[in-house]
Amino acid sequence: MLKEPESMDECSFFTRRVLDDGTKLVAWVPKGATIVNVKYTCGECGKSGEITQEYHKPITFLCQHCGHKIVVVPLKKGRGRKKKTK
Repeated sequence: MLKEPESMDECSFFTRRVLDDGTKLVAWVPKGATIVNVKYTCGECGKSGEITQEYHKPITFLCQHCGHKIVVVPLKKGRGRKKKTK
């Protein structure tokens, strides 16, 4: 079972999303690594799974249970964490 990082400072990439197809996932790349870890619940079959694979954008993989293709596209620039204003 994959252990999620305790802090985003441990990661060079981190995302927690619900995709357009209903898939819920958490994906992260540990600092200094070239692999991505993904914990997901498939939007097609509703079953959960975990994968570790080489990190490439977009992150693409198949559900281990139903074979549904899951694609995690990069967010548009300016989305994601917002900067705090003073």
